[in-house]
Amino acid sequence: MRKFGRELARMRTLADLSQEAVGRALNLRGATIGHYERALRTPSKGIVAKLDEVLEANGSLLALWPEVSRANYPEYAGEAVESEPVATLIRDYQPLLIPGLLQTEPYARATLRAGNALATEDEITRLVNARMERQRVITESDSPVMWVILDEGAVRRRSDDPGVMYGQLGHLIELVLSKRVRIQIVPADTTLDDHPGLSGPFTLMSFRDKPDVAYVEGVGTGGTIVEAEAVEAVSLIFGGLQSAALSPTGTAAFLERLRGEFDGTRLAHVQLHEPAGRDLRRGGGDPSGGPRP
Repeated sequence: MRKFGRELARMRTLADLSQEAVGRALNLRGATIGHYERALRTPSKGIVAKLDEVLEANGSLLALWPEVSRANYPEYAGEAVESEPVATLIRDYQPLLIPGLLQTEPYARATLRAGNALATEDEITRLVNARMERQRVITESDSPVMWVILDEGAVRRRSDDPGVMYGQLGHLIELVLSKRVRIQIVPADTTLDDHPGLSGPFTLMSFRDKPDVAYVEGVGTGGTIVEAEAVEAVSLIFGGLQSAALSPTGTAAFLERLRGEFDGTRLAHVQLHEPAGRDLRRGGGDPSGGPRP
């Protein structure tokens, strides 16, 4: 980030422009340009492209973007984050919170602030911006298929701000309706004997030209699993979770009801019940249409 900041300041000086002038060209404050130059904030890729154009940097600023983007994530997570845009299928299980690729900005800010108690507001904003930029992976035309399984508690956890979870649930519903993401929820009353995901969260990624990998993360650590046998074991767990969870259709109906009853000041008390003629607890199968274990 400091390297990018020095290059930005050098190109701005060569162009004989003040921070305020560059900011006006990008509809930003001059102080924001100063923050970029001092590595206090991280610009999005779109901002970097505009800076490169305004300063006639001939691609020198854009060439630094991969390094800049990596600075927003722990080193152990960098490989997984960089793999997302080239994946054809992402299967994600999260028992505690909505995964980063599906978070709204207010939800991301709340969770990042809770998990980084010593961070400044500028640092939190930088992390939020990076997470929002990362979500381009599911909005672009060649985005991977994404299949997410959540424990019920993840969508019931309230925020001090009444609007945060209401908006987050609405965002999940929009993603489901747009067909960009398939979501299933494991009901809270699933017994220990029937819940295959008790060992923790994980992500599976599939690619066109290389074998599947799994990514697991704990407190302050994480890593990518590449051994075929270990990856297959994680894949079998995901298949078991699909069977234990509500069907995608049942999940969409549940999210609609939950959002309607979630007033943001308390946990919603919507019950998981089976509408007439529909089995909400039936697993969802795999993305190709065939059954999974």
